[in-house]
Amino acid sequence: MLTNIFTPSDCAACKLCCNFHHSSAWETPSLENELIYLLQEEGYPLHKRCNGATTFYLHFETDSEDEVANCPMLDPTIGCTLPRELRPFECRIWPLRIMRDASTLVIGLYKDCPALKEEAADKLIAFATGELLPTMLDYARKHPTCIRDIDDAYSIIWRE
Repeated sequence: MLTNIFTPSDCAACKLCCNFHHSSAWETPSLENELIYLLQEEGYPLHKRCNGATTFYLHFETDSEDEVANCPMLDPTIGCTLPRELRPFECRIWPLRIMRDASTLVIGLYKDCPALKEEAADKLIAFATGELLPTMLDYARKHPTCIRDIDDAYSIIWRE
């Protein structure tokens, strides 16, 4: 979805969004119903969050906060093993995030994404608040449990 801004090699070199510490395990993407069924058929372990959203289960060997667990769909040598069109929406729009501030939708940008080079930030913001905005809002209406509460780690680039 953002291939006009990020090259596959930019993302493959980093994988920040595909690795989770114990303290960031809540960042795993919310999954749409269609993807939930597909992943269940493939045998991926899933679990429900307290807000009703479903995500994949991360396997940590220890309780150490420093331990990292990869997304179960990540092959460290080639990246995500899911076809691009089947990846969770949150993954396809990273480092953007649709969030809820009370009853208002906002779009945030995670500016610490290592693949987001300074010259690409303006291009990404213009794309997110222009051409991509209707797609994100449509997604938010169809998948309300997949929309997270506002997070201070994201700079707000659009507000409803």
